Amino acid sequence: MQPTRWVLWAAMAAMLHALTGCTGNGVVGGRAVSDAGIDAVVDTGPQCATGLRLCDNRCVDTQTSRDHCGFCGDACPGGQVCVAGVCAISCPGSQRQCNGLCVSLDTDRANCGACGNACAAGQVCANGACTVDCGASLATCGASDAGADAGGDRYCANLQTDRANCGGCGNACASGQICTAGACVVSCVTGQTVCGGACRDLQSDVANCGACGNACGAGEVCSGGMCRVSCGSGLSNCDGVCRDLQSDLSNCGACGNTCTSGQVCSRGACVTSCGAGLTNCTGTCRDLASDRANCGACGTVCGAGQVCTAGACVLSCADGQTTCSGACRDLQNDLANCGACGNACPSGQVCSRGACTVSCGTGLTNCGGTCRELSSDRANCGACGTACGDGQICARGACVVSCGAGQVECSGVCRDLASDLANCGACGRACAAGQVCSMGACVVSCGGGLTNCSGVCRDLNTDLANCGACGVMCPSGQVCSRGACTVTCSAGLANCDGVCRDLATDLGNCGACGRVCAAGQVCSRGACVVSCGAGTTNCAGVCRDLATDRDNCGACANSCADGQICAAGACIVSCGAGLTNCSGTCRDLQNNNANCGACGNACGAGTVCSRGACVVSCGGGLTNCAGTCRDLNTDNANCGACGTACPSGQVCSAGACTVTCGTGLTNCGGVCRDLQSDNANCGACGTACAAGQVCSLGACVVSCGGGQTNCS
Repeated sequence: MQPTRWVLWAAMAAMLHALTGCTGNGVVGGRAVSDAGIDAVVDTGPQCATGLRLCDNRCVDTQTSRDHCGFCGDACPGGQVCVAGVCAISCPGSQRQCNGLCVSLDTDRANCGACGNACAAGQVCANGACTVDCGASLATCGASDAGADAGGDRYCANLQTDRANCGGCGNACASGQICTAGACVVSCVTGQTVCGGACRDLQSDVANCGACGNACGAGEVCSGGMCRVSCGSGLSNCDGVCRDLQSDLSNCGACGNTCTSGQVCSRGACVTSCGAGLTNCTGTCRDLASDRANCGACGTVCGAGQVCTAGACVLSCADGQTTCSGACRDLQNDLANCGACGNACPSGQVCSRGACTVSCGTGLTNCGGTCRELSSDRANCGACGTACGDGQICARGACVVSCGAGQVECSGVCRDLASDLANCGACGRACAAGQVCSMGACVVSCGGGLTNCSGVCRDLNTDLANCGACGVMCPSGQVCSRGACTVTCSAGLANCDGVCRDLATDLGNCGACGRVCAAGQVCSRGACVVSCGAGTTNCAGVCRDLATDRDNCGACANSCADGQICAAGACIVSCGAGLTNCSGTCRDLQNNNANCGACGNACGAGTVCSRGACVVSCGGGLTNCAGTCRDLNTDNANCGACGTACPSGQVCSAGACTVTCGTGLTNCGGVCRDLQSDNANCGACGTACAAGQVCSLGACVVSCGGGQTNCS
């Protein structure tokens, strides 16, 4: 071989080495060199190993690559990962994201137990630890098996969940499938459900409407997961399936109008790019500013309780709180968000009433960086972290019993300052000898129902020594009942040591003589119960606000269901933005036929709700154009889209203005007609079939009913 041939051979060998050097990416060939020498080199193009595809001159796994997910060039939005060829928000099951790939930290030799923790040569990764063997719980697979966790002569695999080794080493699941319980099953994209091994949209599938196998009846379509006679707002009936002609690639502007490769359907027209304010998300134009399923980026789904506002998923916070980076914050006392989101107070400062200060304001104390009012804060009463117990309030920095209406806590005991001799008008203010406490004042005369007998207020209705009048003592064996000395007490009263007592309400004789109610309790219907403050009710010993308590709404133990709140003592649905509560159900008044524009405003037969107004509902293949049903495939004045008129001399064929009609159609007065089946143009333009006849194969024939046959 001549030196020049050696030089050429060396250069070609270097090229081959550079190409086959991509073995890490799976390139296993590129040129076939025969034994005949360099002149026999034939260009076969790069070749990838089994399971890999050539994308941008690199062999990649389109089942896991974020840049080529499912197909070359189909990149996942920021923050998403590629799972079984479909972009997802997070990795499935127990997998973790490491450098943009979903891996199993239990078995991945390059990420064993933690991202980046690679096992040494000769080791395997078993249950998150680098070791010599896989153990009993995992299968040992060889390098010849096509496993994503390979990288050495052998590796460990969980045959129950590993897509590359599902049920057995090397048994890889097909594109779009995941491994569950050792079997490859279909993995559907968001919004679809596996029905009989196929992904179905339960919102629009006539054969699987709302649930797998739930088929709609003849003449019905599936709209919003329910079988209906007509489609919902913004949708059109295309062969029994409700379609959005504004964005459906296969039904763009008109049923059956499919956009060509590289186009998207934007506002009912096939275009190379979406219209202003819209983004192409896998062939569908989306408004990333408000779409909850594509918020800020394609495929970014807002979580439960969130809405999409200005392209960001945000929470709907309670009164007094503000959404800061997806969390509800109290800007009045949050160190990290003081007065405004992200405004963190410097070290040594606290957040007091929305401002960072060196110390808390007057009357406030720094408790862990938050200013608290120790005189009234139940969670920090008298000192930081000192929480008051159930039934107690924080008063002047002390946890005290929560007394009922008309009573005040005095040294841990509820007192009636209107009548208590030792606490008359104020705690500790005692009346002098010969005085009584009447309406909070020490006076000689008594309050209503009582009589001053020698400086002491007496109840002349029940007092044995002053029965009916001061100094009138009942004889031995008698009691004073309603101001009269009698042998027994009147109805509703009980004789307790010679005094008639109402056991239903008497604190000292509640339910039985001598049974005294504890501090903070009252006697109600003969039972000692907690005395709750105004606006609250005793529920099993705890004071509850029945107007707002979700677990005790309107009545004790009446719990509101998930998604409901308690307002004015009634469980109501807490609806998100754009929805209205109609009799306990959140409704979109813009497109709900039963609640159009207002709750209970139902649209009449033949109409649907569109933008809060009832409009004409068109049948299959027709579109509502300004209140009139139009066939966008053939209507010269509305060709392909409402209002799109064909120029003079052209006709509308298959939704496009053309000079001549399509195959099988004839131009009849500027409208393309099928002379084989058109009753008004049967066999020839203007030839109409008579009543009771139909056009079949270009001839008017008798139309027989079910079970009958046309005989001559």
